Amino acid sequence: MLQYISRVKFTLIFALMVISAFIGYLFCADPVFSERENRFLAARPAITLSGLADGDFMNRFELYTTERLPLRDMFVSVKAAFGEMIAKNENNGIVRGRDGYLFEKLVATDPQLEKNRASVLNMAKQTDREITVCIIPNSFEILKDKLPAGFPNIPEEEIIRSFYDELGKCGNVRTIDMYEALRGHEDEYIYYRSDHHWTTDGAYLGYLKLHEQLLGTGDMQDGGDMNTGISPPAYKRIEVPGFLGTYYSKYRGVFGDHSDILTYYDIPVSSYTVGGIVYDSLYDLDKLGAYDKYAMFMRGNEGVAVVESVDDGTDRKDELILFKDSYSNCLIPFLTFDYDRITVVDLRYFPDSVQELLAGKPDADVLLMYNFMHFNEDNHFYKLVR
Repeated sequence: MLQYISRVKFTLIFALMVISAFIGYLFCADPVFSERENRFLAARPAITLSGLADGDFMNRFELYTTERLPLRDMFVSVKAAFGEMIAKNENNGIVRGRDGYLFEKLVATDPQLEKNRASVLNMAKQTDREITVCIIPNSFEILKDKLPAGFPNIPEEEIIRSFYDELGKCGNVRTIDMYEALRGHEDEYIYYRSDHHWTTDGAYLGYLKLHEQLLGTGDMQDGGDMNTGISPPAYKRIEVPGFLGTYYSKYRGVFGDHSDILTYYDIPVSSYTVGGIVYDSLYDLDKLGAYDKYAMFMRGNEGVAVVESVDDGTDRKDELILFKDSYSNCLIPFLTFDYDRITVVDLRYFPDSVQELLAGKPDADVLLMYNFMHFNEDNHFYKLVR
């Protein structure tokens, strides 16, 4: 009898949870952006005949219900804690390595990669102007001594070099080797432990390589010894502790005292125009008090923005058009050393014609700079040829 009552209680409790979740899906407002996970959540899919016929609707609805599960944050944290109890060092595709570093596991390339390669190649073939392409490696490619044993990473460098070989056949494409810029600095703080971005120190190493290639000179801004911290001439280095980034948000396991330090330089600009608003700084310092501190660089991601450098008598080139993801946001302040104007384009949010933009700025340098993970997965590169 007691066993029967217990089964009834369990059934009622389970039914109540299911009904509560269903009511939540129907009547609760859908959050658009998860600050804790630092990403946009899946939207409720529209019901279409084609979607029902090919199964796309059910796939999207499954993702939607998974991401909007009531108490999802609690369940993710419980899952991570249980993984720690059984000595598992992976959660939600994020793997814990040595010295507090987290890495994203990438065991195969996305089918989108081939489409993105084709889009860049087609863009190069449509124009006679010179285009520079720079693919930035992920932390697991450079910090190999921090990886856990048996980490199943893809041959990222081989894939990038193969793409560069294809681009080299176009005749008007220059490629930037970021492996060459970053290797030899593995023991330095060039990638965040808890986030997918490189640090400002890593970005500065990348800038030095860009400066050499884009301006055709080895006369770089001398940052000094990286072991003592880079320091662009005449600019104050500011450090903000307590940064926990996207990898930590996904991992959610026991992380210990491994939070990151976000660094930026007080580099002035004449103006920064984004969303119709003119600012006098590239940094949104209010974001330093938010969960996603990295969003302070370039005030987040926008479709198009324009940076005007300070007219201090420095001999700069006229203009750069930069197609980028968020990896470039902490590097762009350094590019103001080299260009009077930088037009910054994020294809994810850019609604206009790229070809018209390029046609209107025939003398500007053109740089495509993306992290490999973004280049592998993002589905907006088709805009390069429209």
